[in-house]
Amino acid sequence: MKQNPDQPADTAGLRRRAEERLKRQRPEGEGRRTELETARLVHELEVHQIELEMQNEELQQTRAKAERAMAQYADLYDFAPTGYFTFAADGTILAANLTGARLLGIERAQLLNRRFGSLVSEADRPDFNTFLLKTFAGGELEICEVALLKAKTDPLFIQIEAVVIAGRQECRATVLDVTAHHLAEAERERLLSELQTALEKVKLLSGLLPICANCKKIRDDQGYWKQIEAYISSHSEATFTHSICSECFHKLYPELDDDPVNSIRKLMAPFSKQPTGAHPPGKIPPEQLQH
Repeated sequence: MKQNPDQPADTAGLRRRAEERLKRQRPEGEGRRTELETARLVHELEVHQIELEMQNEELQQTRAKAERAMAQYADLYDFAPTGYFTFAADGTILAANLTGARLLGIERAQLLNRRFGSLVSEADRPDFNTFLLKTFAGGELEICEVALLKAKTDPLFIQIEAVVIAGRQECRATVLDVTAHHLAEAERERLLSELQTALEKVKLLSGLLPICANCKKIRDDQGYWKQIEAYISSHSEATFTHSICSECFHKLYPELDDDPVNSIRKLMAPFSKQPTGAHPPGKIPPEQLQH
């Protein structure tokens, strides 16, 4: 762009017209100042200059304090252990700290102006919408727990606490990761279910059991007859070891007395007198008895 050659002349003319106007505004002789007045004016200007410099120093100090406070606030906000969000009435994310962005696994720049409800699982989305309506309708703290959808990972369970601010155009919200608590509750429910199933199996043994009057077998739910030991073992944690009662002992071995030591000696006496490998006629060798 070419400069106007008349511009310096215009500037000089403007100054000349300004001086003429100043002369017209001052009374005659007022433009002349004495040396004392000039010195006083210079002094006032110097004092005013120092005042401006002092004010500038104070402003610089105040600005430095404000910058330090802002940096401290940024650290407390961005690196807090809790996710902080600012929502609009429709759930649009207006602000978020770095912790909240890391919690969701999305860059903060990509979170802004995005609806938080789009990150909530479809099953919990109605609950989140109801939570927003209650938050902006009232002035008290509202709490909800929802599951978020994270790509290629297990669902993330979070707890949101929010309260509306003045004007009811925005709400401040904190977001906590409660996945561990949710998994612990799920594990607790699983253990309770297993315990309930085990109790139901135990109750089967406390009901009426169809048992054979002769062989003492028990009929199961499928109609099969099982030995009582097998039935009880399959419906409980009990195990069996076999022995013989005194009544059956006398029925099976009437020639023996009640002393088990003497009874064993009497049973083993015929075998101890025989040569190795021999046994009395009609008697079963001990090794066959063991089998």
